[in-house]
Amino acid sequence: MFLDKKILDFIKNCKNRKLDITITTVVETFGSTYAKVGNMMLVNSQNEFTGILGSSFLQNKILELSKISLEKKEINFFESIAKDESTGHGTSKYKVEPFFYDKDYKDLDKNLKKLFSLLIFGSGAHVTSLILMANLLGWETTVIDVEIHNEFVKEADTLIELKKLEDILSMDLNSFDASVILSHSPKTDDIYLKALINSNMNYIGMMGNKKNMQRIKQEFNLQNDKRFFAPIGLDIGGNTHQAIALSICAQIEARKNKKI
Repeated sequence: MFLDKKILDFIKNCKNRKLDITITTVVETFGSTYAKVGNMMLVNSQNEFTGILGSSFLQNKILELSKISLEKKEINFFESIAKDESTGHGTSKYKVEPFFYDKDYKDLDKNLKKLFSLLIFGSGAHVTSLILMANLLGWETTVIDVEIHNEFVKEADTLIELKKLEDILSMDLNSFDASVILSHSPKTDDIYLKALINSNMNYIGMMGNKKNMQRIKQEFNLQNDKRFFAPIGLDIGGNTHQAIALSICAQIEARKNKKI
């Protein structure tokens, strides 16, 4: 389970304000449930929260137990069972664990996983919607280009401007989970792809027409490489830049969750 960027922002804000925190984690599920194992909701000592695990009733239950956990300084477990079996909802078990500012949130790091990281090649206007969509999903976004167009990628977390294109071949890209090539330049695309193939990245997507993508698959021997998606994105029928960003993120999310 990857971490959501909003969770880190919430923790940082609480630390700045010297507030205590609880983390409610889904530890087990049976049947159909809204939240899955590993999903989290954080609550601070001012009753502010981030993350959604289900209905308003469940949310209020978590807020109530979070207050108790902080007051008693203890871990609480509880189970949510659907009152009406005909609803089709399943059963979930949760753990509510407190962390205290005066103890520097001891052991908090053990509950947190790494952020899902997306590497984007290209910084034109067509990249803006993709960055915004990735941010909405809580992913960490990094943009790489030879010449960064800052006005289009200002919402990205990190910008890397290459002195020369070939520098990408000596960079270690193994810390990233997914990448998309949106540079719209065949020569540039090929060099970026060469660097990505040598990484352990789980998703490599490239934008382009089907004919050119077939050429690239043959040239780089990618016909059976399940990491490579080209043309990039799920076919959702949209053609606006927002719809294209949605189709790309949907495909990455499906790959992240081992659905494709």
